[in-house]
Amino acid sequence: MTLDQKLSLCSLVVAVLGVIVSIILAIIGYRISRKLSAKGKYEHEIYITEQVNKILGKKAILADVKKYNGNNTDLYNASYYKQACGIHHVLQNYGVVVQLRGGGNSFELGLIPFEWIEYIRENDSEDNYFILVCKFKGIKWYKDFKSPIKEILKSGI
Repeated sequence: MTLDQKLSLCSLVVAVLGVIVSIILAIIGYRISRKLSAKGKYEHEIYITEQVNKILGKKAILADVKKYNGNNTDLYNASYYKQACGIHHVLQNYGVVVQLRGGGNSFELGLIPFEWIEYIRENDSEDNYFILVCKFKGIKWYKDFKSPIKEILKSGI
């Protein structure tokens, strides 16, 4: 190999490494920009708490934010994952506690963190319940589907 070929190969390696580092920095910057600030998290918690306090003790539907479309005209809402629950109470600084039907006639209390609740809709086209549109990244609840429940607080009530 001549000296020119070695310099050309070296500059090619530096250029490829520069592109890889640029891509990594762009991904990190994108992820940081998507996170809420502390003030944004607090304002979101206040908003969700106010909305949930209006519907305490009522039935609601948990819908997956990735699948749910508020403009959906599907009367049976079969196009998104959903789970029925009862709104139990708000656990300050943590999230919303919902009541789920467990096996048989028992009930379980599950916690949905504030960060996982995107918004609350007034009603559902199918059964006229409130809809909590959430990120479904919690524990598994049916086959391989994830749920918006981060943890079960109390089982067998």
